[in-house]
Amino acid sequence: MSLRTGEIALLIAELAPLAGSRVDAVAVHAERLVTLDLRGPGGDATLLLSAEPDLTRIHAATWRPPRPPEPLAFQVVLRRELAGARLAAIEAPGADRVVALRFERPAGPLSLVAELTGRNGNLFLVDGAGVIRAMAGKNLSQRRALLPGNPYLPPEARPGDGEARRFAPVAGAAYPISEAVEAFYRRLEEERALAAARRRLREPLRAAVARSRRALERLAEEAARVPAAEADRRSADLLKQNLHEVRRGAGEVEVTEWTAEGPRQVRLALDPALTPRANMERLYRRYRRIAESAARVESRAAEVRTRLSATEALLAELDGASLDVLPRLEREARRLGAAPHVQRQPRRRDEEPAAPYRSFRTVAGLSILVGRGAAENDQLTVRVAKGNDVWLHARGRTGAHVVLRLPKGRAPDQESLLDAAHLAAHFSDARGEAAPEVVYTRAKHVRKVKGSAPGAVTYSQEKGMALRVEPSRLTRLLQGEEGEEG
Repeated sequence: MSLRTGEIALLIAELAPLAGSRVDAVAVHAERLVTLDLRGPGGDATLLLSAEPDLTRIHAATWRPPRPPEPLAFQVVLRRELAGARLAAIEAPGADRVVALRFERPAGPLSLVAELTGRNGNLFLVDGAGVIRAMAGKNLSQRRALLPGNPYLPPEARPGDGEARRFAPVAGAAYPISEAVEAFYRRLEEERALAAARRRLREPLRAAVARSRRALERLAEEAARVPAAEADRRSADLLKQNLHEVRRGAGEVEVTEWTAEGPRQVRLALDPALTPRANMERLYRRYRRIAESAARVESRAAEVRTRLSATEALLAELDGASLDVLPRLEREARRLGAAPHVQRQPRRRDEEPAAPYRSFRTVAGLSILVGRGAAENDQLTVRVAKGNDVWLHARGRTGAHVVLRLPKGRAPDQESLLDAAHLAAHFSDARGEAAPEVVYTRAKHVRKVKGSAPGAVTYSQEKGMALRVEPSRLTRLLQGEEGEEG
């Protein structure tokens, strides 16, 4: 929502006494949002100019928006050209919702032109010859070639859009209309910020709900295999009882099964390439594998149902959450592996070099460090890891060294160990395999042989883990990657 022509005219009239003030400070808070601190005969004031999409406006400000982490290029230009300049006038040149701030300075006059035209607004620094010196955002006009070095061409004038009746002046304020306008836009920006913050959390939460439901479907399919496993056990039992009657190389055998209703004949399919005993053992192995999997499936399904319930509860709470509640919801979402990705600022050249590892966090809150490369693996294992920490690696594969940090005297819990093992498999040549093998031992049992290749170590007292990769666990870990530790 932008100011109308009549509202802009009222504000220009209210701000007219600022003429004669000098620019004390300039700040660019967003690409097209500028504040000017003015000092003059009528007192100090802060003037806000915004050409942000649908938030275009001009008014005296009692509150300054937050600044970006790094200064924008337009701020550098404005500070160089306008600091100390005298504000000669605030005008509406007659074009469509355009305001011009005229400045006088020893180097020659300048104008800060604000096109307050809704979605296509922009700010321009124009010299005395009418040439554009700088602009806040890229040119959004399809009819005008608005670029630095080109003449500034105002938009076509259009009929006024009615008298201003939306903002009731605030009694007793130094700038009554400005204060009403500022309050309105602050509420509007807060509503938009709240909607954007909710949306930022809602999308990964919805994706997590969908993942959990798909996981439950897959687990239900695995559970449906259990009755077939019982048939394998029954066939193996019958074969065991009748091994002496089975000919080697037979493709099937008919045996007698004794039931509560009496005896009945059962035909069993066999693999002719196997001995009768090997056929029996194959059936028992298949039964045990599915039966053992069934217990894991039920445990995993309960875990997924719990996480799904918690995620759905967060999603329901999000719709009515205020800004001060959202950080708590994001922490809970991160614990569930359903938080948005953290956008990291690019490293500056003058900063310290990156740590040799990536950092993650287990469900239990323990730190997991993952080497970034062969040389970094050496640094992590030899210099960073402590003797009590757990060291992990994908067996027989090229990959990252992984260290699970442990407080002194503490043993690793099973969930933290599984988290670290998932990362060891993911950051190795075994990535994508359903059941990679991971070895682990205490870091004190890992040795770097002098003269060996980067990343090459020897270890002892290791244990092996046949890992069953859980995609949801891996997703939670990767989404929760932390910044570098100091």
